[in-house]
Amino acid sequence: MSRSYYVIELSARWLTVLLVALALVMVLAFALGYGAAWSVLSDEKAAPSAAVATPFVMPTDIPEVVIPTAVVQPTASPTATSPPRATPTEAPPKPTRTPAPTAAAQEFFVQVLASSNSTSVATARTRLEGLGFSREHQHLITLAEPGTGTLYKLRVGPFPDRASADRVAQRMSAAGFPDSWVVAE
Repeated sequence: MSRSYYVIELSARWLTVLLVALALVMVLAFALGYGAAWSVLSDEKAAPSAAVATPFVMPTDIPEVVIPTAVVQPTASPTATSPPRATPTEAPPKPTRTPAPTAAAQEFFVQVLASSNSTSVATARTRLEGLGFSREHQHLITLAEPGTGTLYKLRVGPFPDRASADRVAQRMSAAGFPDSWVVAE
């Protein structure tokens, strides 16, 4: 199952421009609504006889809706002279062939750390949570090799495409994980 991630990065300047534009749109909408209401009120004060109130009439006679029922015709029973007919049955559904997968779908991960020190892995996981990667998006792979100890690989993902994973790898390099790289599985 692939998940889609979208990243929108705004600098402080563009965020300020966006918020100011939003505030201006809200002020403009308020001014136009206020002006429209004021013009309606001033028109009613100028010509009170022009506004005629029509009372709301509640309908009292509701027509009855008749839903027709299906008429079932009796089937003729076979007579002694005629041979019994075979009743048609529905043909069993034809099995559908699913095409064999041509290429396995790839998921992309960003490996941020490979270490034999479990303390550094725990510290990196906490830093990743601070960067917005919850524990559900962190994958810890443990490889126990005889004679050399245990190797921990910490990855984030999966990402829907290579471009998304590349952007996150650049972000991880800038955030203090200089050895980050993209892994396709």
